[in-house]
Amino acid sequence: MITLVERAAVWARSTPDQAAYTYVDHTHEPDGIRHTLTWAQVDTRARALAARIRRHTDPGERVAVLAPQGLDYTTAFLGACYAQVIAVPLFTPDLPAHGERLLHSFNDSAPAAVLTTSAALPHVEAFLGGVGVAEPADLICVDEVGDVLAAQFQAEPIRPHDPAYLQYASGPTSSPAGVVISHANLTANADQIWTAFEARPGDTALVSWLPLFHDMGLMLTVLAPLTHGDLALFTDPVAFLMRPARWLELAASCERDVYTAGPNFAYDYCAKHIAEDEKRALDLSRLRVCMNGAEPIRPATVRRFAETFAACGLRPEAPTPVYGLAEAVVFVATAPTGDLAVTTVFDAEALGLGRAVKAEATARASNSSRAGAPKDSGSPSSIPRPASPSTPDTSARSTSAAPTSPPPTGAPPSAPRTHSVGTACCAPATSV
Repeated sequence: MITLVERAAVWARSTPDQAAYTYVDHTHEPDGIRHTLTWAQVDTRARALAARIRRHTDPGERVAVLAPQGLDYTTAFLGACYAQVIAVPLFTPDLPAHGERLLHSFNDSAPAAVLTTSAALPHVEAFLGGVGVAEPADLICVDEVGDVLAAQFQAEPIRPHDPAYLQYASGPTSSPAGVVISHANLTANADQIWTAFEARPGDTALVSWLPLFHDMGLMLTVLAPLTHGDLALFTDPVAFLMRPARWLELAASCERDVYTAGPNFAYDYCAKHIAEDEKRALDLSRLRVCMNGAEPIRPATVRRFAETFAACGLRPEAPTPVYGLAEAVVFVATAPTGDLAVTTVFDAEALGLGRAVKAEATARASNSSRAGAPKDSGSPSSIPRPASPSTPDTSARSTSAAPTSPPPTGAPPSAPRTHSVGTACCAPATSV
């Protein structure tokens, strides 16, 4: 079995000059500056970083990624996987309103090393010097690791059931809990995503602004492209929030089938805030799937987005409810590709008892839909297309301390009074 991460080296040999990841930086230029890594560069940088990591860190130890959105984050994650340490995708300490989450996740994972960038280093050093922070043995600036180190790294076969990374996800009232994702887990889940969405290898592009420390952003941007050696184009969440048209402009710039994803609010945000002159410049005819998940999906939003951008060539079946959660890597179910989203209202009391019973016709007037996963547990939704049960080791493990802890158990959350489930919902288990 060739694991998903090992496929990076395969693409480096077969299509070395093909673009793999493109990051559009809007920090200093409103129109954005594109930075691209080819598959050969991805493999070289990952090998070089893996060699640097292995100087002071042993296979199986945890390595935290405290880097900003960008190509260095991609290198950091893949380099950790190459080194066969357990990556912990987190974020820089200067991210507003996330201080407690970072401190809990960092101390819970007890990383032996930290990967960051020279630009973020002052913030990371201040965080590591703070009260109650377990100091790691090594601190590495990814952008300062020279490619020459790649020759020092000797790749070893990755065992499918070894842990690849810890994904920290939490509900709205709980502390972040680490989910142990094995290489077999992520390989199976990525393959299931592309099978469900009927992607055409070599003619697909992933477009995203989602944060890479969330499971939806990590899978869509970093991991899914490894499946067939496809292209990922991404930008920063702040760039999207400042001007939402950047998301759809990035999608329109591709000459391939485009797949993208976001939480419900993002589609509402686009429909409300993208100006008419911006819409006239958009050609969304190649936008094949717009996954809507990671938070409650509202039928009105799905309709509004489809209607607003129909004149831009958006296919009516492109908006696709999805459902998933970090405990299943990310992807669980989605509507059949090419089908229009369907909304059905169910009786809330029956749902609370675990039974799907259609509500009275009069209840259909209520548009209070909660089709998505709970906040911070993202994933796709629609008439469910469950993951293939024949794929080995597809159930990830959940832990709040050590990677070997068993998964938690508990009753399902209570249902709202009416539960309008569009085509079930399947998006990564994350909150954006």
